Amino acid sequence: RAEEALWAGLATRGVAVVGELNPQELANTAWAYATAGRGAPALYDALAAEAAARVRTLNPQGIANLAWAFARAGHKAPRLFEVMAAEAVLQIDDFNAQDLTNTAWAYAKVGHPAGTLFDAIAAAAPARATEFTAQALANMAWAYATAAHPAPALFDEIAAAAPARVGEARPQALANTAWAFAKAGRAAPALF
Repeated sequence: RAEEALWAGLATRGVAVVGELNPQELANTAWAYATAGRGAPALYDALAAEAAARVRTLNPQGIANLAWAFARAGHKAPRLFEVMAAEAVLQIDDFNAQDLTNTAWAYAKVGHPAGTLFDAIAAAAPARATEFTAQALANMAWAYATAAHPAPALFDEIAAAAPARVGEARPQALANTAWAFAKAGRAAPALF
């Protein structure tokens, strides 16, 4: 009970002060509620409106964390996802491997159409191939297959990078990778 009251009180206060939060605090707040599995629709609505209004102040990690948090929480925020996609494309060269993966996963998870963003991520990812973990490779493949966004060169890069990381992959990552390649109609003999 006390824990529930604390989260609810923080959400209420968050709505009241959302305009005072800096971009990192906006992302951190959404991330914290999503990670804790706490529903706070009014807080998410306030965070979405504020972040959308200040999207140009978000850095790649902030964009990725906000997208991931809203997707994880299952909170629809189409306007936020629309403006973040446009900003992400402008900043794509500054995204690290985790930011790319989390962003692609989030957009696929919520089913938000963002073809230009998916194209930009697919173009940026190969240069960071050595940075991707087995889980990140699986999530990237899952995202593109789920979004039904064709990215043959990206799948080829994943197929080339994944065999060296198979030993670190969890069974779910292996299953997701296999599913993604099958759904995307991509053969990867060396991987499988």
